Parts: sequence; structure tokens; C-alpha cells
Amino acid sequence: MDQLLHIHTGGVQADGKDTFHNHRYEPTPYEWIEQLYDNFFLSSTDTLVDFGCGKGRLNFYVSYRFGCHTKGIEYNPNYYKIALDNLDSYVQRKHSDIRFFLCQAQDYPIAPEDTVFYFFNPFSPPIFMKVMTNIQKSLEQEPRKAYCILYYPDEAYVDFLENHTYFELIKTVEITPHMSDPKERFLIYSTAH
Repeated sequence: MDQLLHIHTGGVQADGKDTFHNHRYEPTPYEWIEQLYDNFFLSSTDTLVDFGCGKGRLNFYVSYRFGCHTKGIEYNPNYYKIALDNLDSYVQRKHSDIRFFLCQAQDYPIAPEDTVFYFFNPFSPPIFMKVMTNIQKSLEQEPRKAYCILYYPDEAYVDFLENHTYFELIKTVEITPHMSDPKERFLIYSTAH
């Protein structure tokens, strides 16, 4: 897929610069992204925000497959630069709306057009809680249908979503073939709006 899209998003962060609060870069495998989006459709009017986007794999994939708007939030300047380089070489760049932001996730101002929020355990639960609080405030100010997708969900993320937000679990997408690790799944949450 990287070759088709003219991007480079592979590799797992091995420089030792990940921290307790900001986890290492590890892209979601394309096979599993395809399984997710075979079960969850995005429209061209959606805006997906990938928190901890790294090199931008998910942003480019959903832009290419659905033609929707995407935003990538990344705190690491090296990965942010790679994401921008990928944007320059992306096969559909003239026909896409992909933006990348270099900032801490909790400092990203949730915009009224943001409707789908993706997390592959990019940071510690306290940061996740701050980000979700920002998302909820935005939804209160501009009511809209919104989705939150967790891949390889941290139990603290799940607990916070289910007990302290407006989001409700609507679908679980199991990775097939079935993995021995029960966390190898996507949880899709939605607001009632």
C-alpha cells in the first residue's frame, strides 16, 4: 500500500525516545486497517483525526479509500517531518485534504468539522482523558454525530469512554485470523447525536 500511495510509513520506533506519557510509533498494519474500514464506512464529509499519527499511514489510507478529510496530530518533530514529506509525494495530494499538526494531543483545538477520532494507544491514560474532555467540550458547543475508534485498546481508555463520556460502544471489529491477544481488535464508539 505504501508503494501504491507513494509514501513511506513502515517501521517501529526504536530510538528509545518514547516515554511513559508518549508511546512509541508503531503503524497499524494495513491488513487490519482494511478490516476496520470494511466494517466502518467514512463519508467524504467526515474529518478523521488520528492522534499520534506518526508518519501518517492512516491519514493517507482513509483519504485514498474514502476521499474524506483527515488530520494527523503528532508531537515528535521527526515523524511530523516524515508525514509532511509523505504528503509531498502522496499520489492523490492534489485531490485530498490532509493536514498534519505538530503539537501535544491535549493542545490540539478540536474543530467543529472533526467527526472521527482514532487512537492506537498513542499516549498515557491521563493525556487520553484530557483529549476526550476536549472532544466532549467541542461536541457540546457544536452538537454532531461523532465516532471514537480504539485500536488495541488500553483498559483505562475503555473505562473512561464508557463511564465518563457520551460515547457508547456500537461495534467491535475482531482482527482475523483471530489473534491470541484479545486486545487485537478495534472498538468503535459513537455519540447519540
